[in-house]
Amino acid sequence: MQLFGVDAGPQCVPLRVYKVWLPNHPQSSVFHVIYKVSVKSDVKKRTKNKTNTRNRIQWLTMVELERQRAHAMLRSPEVVIFALMSIGTVLKFRETESGHLVEICEDNVIVGTDVAGGAVVLTSPNYQLLQAANYGHDDQLRLYQEFVLMVYPAMFMSQNVFTQFMVELGWQRSQCISLFRSADVTGRGGLSFQEFMLWSAALEPHTTHGGVPAEIRCRYIFRYFDSNRDGKLEYVEFKELVGATRAARQLPGDALSLARDADLCLRQLGMQPNSQLPLADFLRGVGDLLLRGTSSLLRSPRSIAGYIMDLHARENDINQSNTPSASKVPATPTEVAVTTGSKFIDMARHSAAIAHRARPNAVDHCLASYTVVLRRNQPVEIQRLSGFDEDAASSSTTRLISGPSRSYEMLNSTSLPSEALAAVHYFASSIEKPVQKRNSVSGTIQKPAWSWVSPAEETSLGSMLLKLAVAVLPICASEPRLLRIQSPVYILGDLHGNLTALLELERVLWPSEAGLWPRVLILGDYVDRGQFGTELVAWLFASKLQRPDAILLLRGNHETRDIQKMFTFYNECVAKYGEVEGVRIWNAINNVFDVLPLAAVVDDKVFCCHGGIPPPWVCPLITAIEKIPTPLPKPAEQSSLAWELLWNDPVRQGKITASLALELSANEGFAANAKRGTGHVFDSAALDRFLAANLLSHVVRAHEMYNHGFMCQMHGRLISVFSSSHYCGGKNDAGAVLIDAGKLRMIKVSVD
Repeated sequence: MQLFGVDAGPQCVPLRVYKVWLPNHPQSSVFHVIYKVSVKSDVKKRTKNKTNTRNRIQWLTMVELERQRAHAMLRSPEVVIFALMSIGTVLKFRETESGHLVEICEDNVIVGTDVAGGAVVLTSPNYQLLQAANYGHDDQLRLYQEFVLMVYPAMFMSQNVFTQFMVELGWQRSQCISLFRSADVTGRGGLSFQEFMLWSAALEPHTTHGGVPAEIRCRYIFRYFDSNRDGKLEYVEFKELVGATRAARQLPGDALSLARDADLCLRQLGMQPNSQLPLADFLRGVGDLLLRGTSSLLRSPRSIAGYIMDLHARENDINQSNTPSASKVPATPTEVAVTTGSKFIDMARHSAAIAHRARPNAVDHCLASYTVVLRRNQPVEIQRLSGFDEDAASSSTTRLISGPSRSYEMLNSTSLPSEALAAVHYFASSIEKPVQKRNSVSGTIQKPAWSWVSPAEETSLGSMLLKLAVAVLPICASEPRLLRIQSPVYILGDLHGNLTALLELERVLWPSEAGLWPRVLILGDYVDRGQFGTELVAWLFASKLQRPDAILLLRGNHETRDIQKMFTFYNECVAKYGEVEGVRIWNAINNVFDVLPLAAVVDDKVFCCHGGIPPPWVCPLITAIEKIPTPLPKPAEQSSLAWELLWNDPVRQGKITASLALELSANEGFAANAKRGTGHVFDSAALDRFLAANLLSHVVRAHEMYNHGFMCQMHGRLISVFSSSHYCGGKNDAGAVLIDAGKLRMIKVSVD
């Protein structure tokens, strides 16, 4: 009644009933029931339009459901099972529970001699692995409790929940796709508790690497590198594994050494170099000590059992300090019947909002080692806090921060980024420069703004730009393809070599320079058309080096080599720095562009990219963006999803012809982008589906020029921003968006 607005009771048919064991809880178990309900189209339409269910309910066809399953976008693979059961399909999934009644109890959760199985368990490989990890009864119990909280009401852990848990443990998000593939031994797309527990035991830093546990660990290692899950390591995959073992032994990881070690191992196994390596031969190679270093691979950054023990201790302390009866699970059967909707939503939200959960390993705040000194009409000064007297910083404080500081090294006036930024501002300024003439008579040289006094100054910036590109490359390459950031944040659109507009935005939005910069997200198209592309890129790279977490750069469609050769940036580099050095600088810059992130989400609600939203058949959910490969020198060939993000546009209402309307209707709100000659246009219905599927509220994008610097369209849920004022000699203003305190505020900056 609450969901559909009508009494659907007579139409409810139970598909499956779960009885889930709850250890150390007033209620020993909880029931979860999945129903099949048939509703008419008018009821479905009313449900979609109800304000309290909007963005919380998603209607999917079987084709759409299979598409999301194929992209690992479902909360649990059970959803497909339930859908098939609802239409009477005979289940053939051996990896999932069958039948209508499923009980999860202590006997099929805990592995040990004191539960069902007794002494027989002692000889099982799983028990030996748990023993090697020192996982006792209490450890398994705590792990099970945490697992239920993370996945309930599902019975399997999805890739999204798994990824968040791995990130909390200290893994890089970019590693989590391979980690999940390794843990998902059945390939079903979700982990049962026992699979999750065995995976955790295998990853423990102190799990012994010998005998049966070592073989189990090696199987996990093999799946981690087997990217196509075909049971064989391609030569490239095997070299990656060899590289990881060499890194574990602190040996060089150059290409020649990797190829030499890989070929030697293959020959010793009786195989040809450059051939595939099956799992059985890999295990034989490890057992015969032909491949060393695997004992150090796939080790968790911290103990998983210890982490969960700390987590439970912390939560117990919090619960004791709060009012009692803060249980997330109802205490009586009557309460279950009455309050399932309100009580159990807490557990469901636990996995959906796990990213926001307070964890004991959350990064603590720390005292910055430098102080920003502001004086009227003088440049900002950076001073070490340890240099102050005791009336400003006690000796106990200065001892803690007396060591080397990366931020201070990047921000002080003699660092490469600071020198590059000073050179860019010098280039943009109109100044009088004193000189000493040959006859010992001093004089001045008038330097107009946007110029150099001598070619040597321009050459010097080119040299710095090359160093900046090399230094910033690993920073950008380590970032995920989909950034997740928190407000407040300024968002800028296309700049197109317009250094004038960028420096004016800097002056009015963050005038206090690097030490006090806010977070700034720039949506791409840094070069082409404008005449100061290299100087603008120098500003971007230097700023990124100084504040990697504050200056966030996305890729635009002009951050590709082919486009730059069609337009102006390639010729600009050659004209400024010569045929040889100019091409070298141009390639170094594009190496950075090849690894830039492609999208961002602010506060888990506002999606940002350069072009526009991708079609659902390319990107069912935005988490698919995380799987885009890097580097991406040829996005058109390497990733259709990346290409859509770079090129797509919203359709303009006044431009919809009858044929375009028909194409939009036939393709879920998408049609060929005739204006660009590539990519798609999308309508308001497509945007609404995209937002609902990803639980988002707005999209902010760039890619198109508007006279006021911004455009709000599609019921205010799509914001276009363009930050290059006087674009190509026009009269448009520069735009920006500020996201803060739940508001998206448009900013218009006039540069006259």
